[in-house]
Amino acid sequence: MVSVFGRRSAGAVLLALFILFPVSLPAQQGDAVSQGKAIFQARCSSCHTVGGGDLIGPDLKGITARRDPRWLERFIRQPDLMIREKDPIALELLNKYSGLAMPNLGIGQSEAASILAYLGAAGGAQQQEAAPAAASPAPAGSSATGAALFNGTSAFQNGGAQCIACHSLAGIAPPGGGSLGPDLTGAFRKYNGAQGLTSALAGMAFPTMAPVYRAHALTPQEQADLVAYLGAPAAGLPSSNTIFVASLGVWVLAGPYLILHFIWLGRLGRVRASLLER
Repeated sequence: MVSVFGRRSAGAVLLALFILFPVSLPAQQGDAVSQGKAIFQARCSSCHTVGGGDLIGPDLKGITARRDPRWLERFIRQPDLMIREKDPIALELLNKYSGLAMPNLGIGQSEAASILAYLGAAGGAQQQEAAPAAASPAPAGSSATGAALFNGTSAFQNGGAQCIACHSLAGIAPPGGGSLGPDLTGAFRKYNGAQGLTSALAGMAFPTMAPVYRAHALTPQEQADLVAYLGAPAAGLPSSNTIFVASLGVWVLAGPYLILHFIWLGRLGRVRASLLER
Protein backbone atom coordinates (compact mmCIF):
# COMPACT_ATOMS: atom_id res chain seq x y z
CA MET A 1 0.00 0.00 0.00
CA VAL A 2 2.86 2.39 0.82
CA SER A 3 4.64 1.70 -2.46
CA VAL A 4 1.45 2.24 -4.45
CA PHE A 5 0.82 5.52 -2.60
CA GLY A 6 4.40 6.59 -3.23
CA ARG A 7 4.12 5.87 -6.95
CA ARG A 8 0.85 7.81 -7.11
CA SER A 9 2.44 10.80 -5.28
CA ALA A 10 5.44 10.79 -7.60
CA GLY A 11 3.17 10.60 -10.60
CA ALA A 12 1.15 13.53 -9.35
CA VAL A 13 4.31 15.62 -8.88
CA LEU A 14 5.55 14.78 -12.39
CA LEU A 15 2.16 15.61 -13.87
CA ALA A 16 2.17 18.96 -12.09
CA LEU A 17 5.65 19.73 -13.44
CA PHE A 18 4.63 18.88 -16.99
CA ILE A 19 1.56 21.09 -16.65
CA LEU A 20 3.27 24.05 -15.02
CA PHE A 21 6.59 24.34 -16.84
CA PRO A 22 5.27 24.74 -20.42
CA VAL A 23 3.12 27.59 -19.09
CA SER A 24 5.59 29.35 -16.77
CA LEU A 25 8.65 29.36 -19.02
CA PRO A 26 7.00 31.10 -21.99
CA ALA A 27 5.39 33.54 -19.55
CA GLN A 28 8.80 34.40 -18.10
CA GLN A 29 10.22 34.80 -21.59
CA GLY A 30 7.28 36.99 -22.56
CA ASP A 31 7.85 39.17 -19.51
CA ALA A 32 11.53 39.63 -20.44
CA VAL A 33 10.60 40.60 -24.01
CA SER A 34 7.98 43.13 -22.88
CA GLN A 35 10.36 44.59 -20.30
CA GLY A 36 13.12 44.76 -22.88
CA LYS A 37 10.81 46.52 -25.33
CA ALA A 38 9.90 49.16 -22.73
CA ILE A 39 13.58 49.75 -21.87
CA PHE A 40 14.53 49.89 -25.55
CA GLN A 41 11.85 52.43 -26.40
CA ALA A 42 12.74 54.62 -23.41
CA ARG A 43 16.54 54.51 -23.66
CA CYS A 44 17.68 53.15 -27.00
CA SER A 45 15.15 54.17 -29.66
CA SER A 46 16.51 57.70 -30.04
CA CYS A 47 19.62 56.20 -31.69
CA HIS A 48 18.49 52.79 -32.98
CA THR A 49 15.61 51.07 -34.74
CA VAL A 50 14.81 47.37 -35.18
CA GLY A 51 14.16 47.10 -38.89
CA GLY A 52 13.60 50.79 -39.55
CA GLY A 53 17.08 51.64 -40.85
CA ASP A 54 20.05 53.43 -39.32
CA LEU A 55 19.56 56.53 -37.21
CA ILE A 56 22.50 57.85 -35.19
CA GLY A 57 23.53 54.24 -34.59
CA PRO A 58 22.93 51.03 -36.54
CA ASP A 59 19.65 49.28 -37.22
CA LEU A 60 19.59 46.40 -34.71
CA LYS A 61 17.40 43.98 -36.67
CA GLY A 62 19.04 40.55 -36.51
CA ILE A 63 21.84 41.78 -34.24
CA THR A 64 21.51 38.82 -31.83
CA ALA A 65 22.29 36.45 -34.70
CA ARG A 66 25.28 38.50 -35.93
CA ARG A 67 27.05 39.21 -32.64
CA ASP A 68 28.13 37.07 -29.72
CA PRO A 69 25.56 37.43 -26.89
CA ARG A 70 28.30 38.04 -24.30
CA TRP A 71 29.79 40.80 -26.43
CA LEU A 72 26.36 42.41 -26.89
CA GLU A 73 25.55 42.25 -23.19
CA ARG A 74 28.81 43.92 -22.25
CA PHE A 75 28.61 46.57 -24.98
CA ILE A 76 25.09 47.51 -23.88
CA ARG A 77 26.34 47.98 -20.33
CA GLN A 78 29.89 49.33 -20.80
CA PRO A 79 30.40 50.80 -24.29
CA ASP A 80 32.74 53.51 -23.00
CA LEU A 81 35.01 50.97 -21.31
CA MET A 82 35.14 48.76 -24.41
CA ILE A 83 36.13 51.74 -26.54
CA ARG A 84 38.90 52.63 -24.07
CA GLU A 85 40.05 49.02 -24.21
CA LYS A 86 40.20 49.36 -28.02
CA ASP A 87 37.80 46.51 -28.70
CA PRO A 88 38.06 46.12 -32.51
CA ILE A 89 34.31 45.91 -33.15
CA ALA A 90 33.60 48.89 -30.88
CA LEU A 91 36.27 50.95 -32.68
CA GLU A 92 34.90 49.91 -36.08
CA LEU A 93 31.42 51.13 -35.07
CA LEU A 94 32.87 54.36 -33.68
CA ASN A 95 34.60 55.06 -36.99
CA LYS A 96 31.56 54.09 -39.09
CA TYR A 97 29.19 56.38 -37.22
CA SER A 98 31.16 59.63 -37.41
CA GLY A 99 33.02 59.21 -34.14
CA LEU A 100 29.81 59.31 -32.09
CA ALA A 101 30.44 57.00 -29.15
CA MET A 102 27.53 55.16 -27.61
CA PRO A 103 27.13 56.65 -24.10
CA ASN A 104 27.12 54.57 -20.95
CA LEU A 105 23.45 54.67 -19.96
CA GLY A 106 23.93 52.88 -16.65
CA ILE A 107 22.05 49.79 -17.84
CA GLY A 108 22.24 46.85 -15.41
CA GLN A 109 22.78 43.20 -16.21
CA SER A 110 19.12 42.19 -15.91
CA GLU A 111 18.05 45.17 -18.07
CA ALA A 112 20.62 44.21 -20.72
CA ALA A 113 19.29 40.65 -20.70
CA SER A 114 15.75 41.96 -21.23
CA ILE A 115 16.88 44.20 -24.09
CA LEU A 116 18.58 41.23 -25.76
CA ALA A 117 15.43 39.13 -25.29
CA TYR A 118 13.42 41.84 -27.04
CA LEU A 119 15.97 42.23 -29.85
CA GLY A 120 16.03 38.46 -30.32
CA ALA A 121 12.25 38.37 -30.62
CA ALA A 122 11.83 41.56 -32.66
CA GLY A 123 14.81 40.82 -34.90
CA GLY A 124 13.02 37.92 -36.51
CA ALA A 125 9.69 39.70 -36.95
CA GLN A 126 8.37 40.00 -40.48
CA GLN A 127 7.16 43.56 -40.10
CA GLN A 128 8.72 46.37 -38.10
CA GLU A 129 6.44 48.39 -35.87
CA ALA A 130 5.77 51.85 -37.25
CA ALA A 131 7.88 54.53 -35.62
CA PRO A 132 5.86 57.12 -33.67
CA ALA A 133 7.21 59.93 -35.88
CA ALA A 134 5.78 58.21 -38.98
CA ALA A 135 2.20 58.74 -37.80
CA SER A 136 2.17 62.32 -39.06
CA PRO A 137 4.46 64.41 -41.28
CA ALA A 138 7.24 66.21 -39.44
CA PRO A 139 6.63 69.97 -39.15
CA ALA A 140 8.73 72.36 -41.21
CA GLY A 141 11.45 74.00 -39.16
CA SER A 142 12.52 77.64 -39.02
CA SER A 143 16.25 78.35 -38.68
CA ALA A 144 15.53 81.78 -37.14
CA THR A 145 13.21 80.30 -34.52
CA GLY A 146 15.74 77.54 -33.86
CA ALA A 147 18.45 80.15 -33.28
CA ALA A 148 16.25 81.95 -30.74
CA LEU A 149 15.55 78.66 -28.93
CA PHE A 150 19.22 77.68 -28.94
CA ASN A 151 20.39 81.09 -27.68
CA GLY A 152 17.68 81.31 -25.02
CA THR A 153 15.98 84.43 -26.38
CA SER A 154 12.86 82.27 -26.80
CA ALA A 155 11.84 79.80 -24.10
CA PHE A 156 10.97 76.15 -24.71
CA GLN A 157 7.28 75.42 -24.28
CA ASN A 158 7.84 72.77 -21.58
CA GLY A 159 10.46 74.75 -19.69
CA GLY A 160 13.59 72.94 -20.87
CA ALA A 161 17.02 74.46 -20.32
CA GLN A 162 18.41 76.67 -23.08
CA CYS A 163 20.96 74.93 -25.31
CA ILE A 164 23.59 77.68 -25.07
CA ALA A 165 24.01 77.00 -21.34
CA CYS A 166 25.88 73.78 -22.18
CA HIS A 167 26.76 73.98 -25.90
CA SER A 168 28.48 76.32 -28.31
CA LEU A 169 27.96 76.65 -32.05
CA ALA A 170 29.34 78.56 -34.99
CA GLY A 171 27.91 82.05 -35.36
CA ILE A 172 27.47 82.71 -31.64
CA ALA A 173 29.19 85.90 -30.51
CA PRO A 174 32.23 85.51 -28.21
CA PRO A 175 32.69 84.24 -25.62
CA GLY A 176 30.28 81.67 -27.08
CA GLY A 177 28.19 79.07 -25.31
CA GLY A 178 28.80 76.67 -22.48
CA SER A 179 31.37 73.89 -22.41
CA LEU A 180 29.57 71.24 -20.33
CA GLY A 181 28.36 69.60 -23.52
CA PRO A 182 30.09 69.22 -26.89
CA ASP A 183 30.38 72.00 -29.46
CA LEU A 184 27.50 71.33 -31.87
CA THR A 185 29.18 72.81 -34.94
CA GLY A 186 28.71 70.22 -37.68
CA ALA A 187 26.23 68.21 -35.57
CA PHE A 188 23.80 67.97 -38.50
CA ARG A 189 26.35 65.96 -40.49
CA LYS A 190 27.56 63.93 -37.51
CA TYR A 191 24.04 62.83 -36.63
CA ASN A 192 23.34 61.68 -40.19
CA GLY A 193 21.09 64.57 -41.16
CA ALA A 194 17.62 65.63 -40.12
CA GLN A 195 16.26 62.19 -39.25
CA GLY A 196 19.09 61.25 -36.89
CA LEU A 197 19.24 64.69 -35.27
CA THR A 198 15.46 64.80 -34.78
CA SER A 199 15.60 61.37 -33.16
CA ALA A 200 18.35 62.53 -30.79
CA LEU A 201 16.39 65.65 -29.79
CA ALA A 202 13.20 63.63 -29.29
CA GLY A 203 14.81 60.97 -27.12
CA MET A 204 17.44 62.99 -25.21
CA ALA A 205 19.00 59.68 -24.16
CA PHE A 206 22.42 61.11 -23.34
CA PRO A 207 23.28 60.71 -19.63
CA THR A 208 23.80 64.43 -18.94
CA MET A 209 20.69 65.50 -20.88
CA ALA A 210 18.16 62.85 -19.88
CA PRO A 211 17.63 64.13 -16.30
CA VAL A 212 17.35 67.74 -17.50
CA TYR A 213 14.75 67.09 -20.21
CA ARG A 214 12.90 64.08 -18.76
CA ALA A 215 10.03 66.26 -17.59
CA HIS A 216 10.67 69.02 -20.16
CA ALA A 217 10.53 67.28 -23.54
CA LEU A 218 10.92 69.36 -26.69
CA THR A 219 7.82 69.64 -28.86
CA PRO A 220 7.99 68.31 -32.46
CA GLN A 221 7.96 71.92 -33.72
CA GLU A 222 10.86 72.87 -31.45
CA GLN A 223 12.80 69.82 -32.62
CA ALA A 224 12.21 70.82 -36.25
CA ASP A 225 13.29 74.43 -35.60
CA LEU A 226 16.51 73.34 -33.86
CA VAL A 227 17.27 70.87 -36.67
CA ALA A 228 16.80 73.67 -39.23
CA TYR A 229 19.14 75.93 -37.26
CA LEU A 230 21.80 73.25 -36.72
CA GLY A 231 21.59 72.34 -40.39
CA ALA A 232 22.09 75.94 -41.60
CA PRO A 233 25.35 76.63 -43.52
CA ALA A 234 26.77 78.80 -40.72
CA ALA A 235 26.55 75.86 -38.31
CA GLY A 236 29.27 74.10 -40.26
CA LEU A 237 31.82 76.90 -39.84
CA PRO A 238 34.31 77.09 -36.98
CA SER A 239 32.50 78.09 -33.82
CA SER A 240 33.10 81.36 -32.03
CA ASN A 241 34.60 79.44 -29.13
CA THR A 242 37.09 77.84 -31.52
CA ILE A 243 38.01 81.21 -33.04
CA PHE A 244 38.27 82.81 -29.60
CA VAL A 245 40.52 80.04 -28.26
CA ALA A 246 42.66 80.10 -31.41
CA SER A 247 43.05 83.88 -31.17
CA LEU A 248 43.91 83.63 -27.50
CA GLY A 249 46.50 80.98 -28.33
CA VAL A 250 48.11 83.23 -30.93
CA TRP A 251 48.38 86.08 -28.44
CA VAL A 252 49.74 83.78 -25.72
CA LEU A 253 52.45 82.58 -28.08
CA ALA A 254 53.14 85.83 -29.89
CA GLY A 255 52.65 88.24 -27.00
CA PRO A 256 55.93 87.53 -25.17
CA TYR A 257 57.84 87.73 -28.47
CA LEU A 258 56.31 91.10 -29.34
CA ILE A 259 56.96 92.47 -25.87
CA LEU A 260 60.59 91.36 -25.96
CA HIS A 261 60.94 92.64 -29.51
CA PHE A 262 59.79 96.16 -28.60
CA ILE A 263 61.86 96.15 -25.42
CA TRP A 264 64.92 95.20 -27.50
CA LEU A 265 64.18 97.90 -30.06
CA GLY A 266 63.77 100.43 -27.29
CA ARG A 267 67.11 99.38 -25.83
CA LEU A 268 68.80 99.87 -29.22
CA GLY A 269 67.18 103.29 -29.55
CA ARG A 270 68.59 104.36 -26.23
CA VAL A 271 72.07 103.13 -27.25
CA ARG A 272 71.90 105.10 -30.54
CA ALA A 273 70.74 108.20 -28.71
CA SER A 274 73.68 107.99 -26.30
CA LEU A 275 76.12 107.59 -29.23
CA LEU A 276 74.71 110.61 -31.02
CA GLU A 277 75.06 112.72 -27.89
CA ARG A 278 78.77 111.93 -27.87
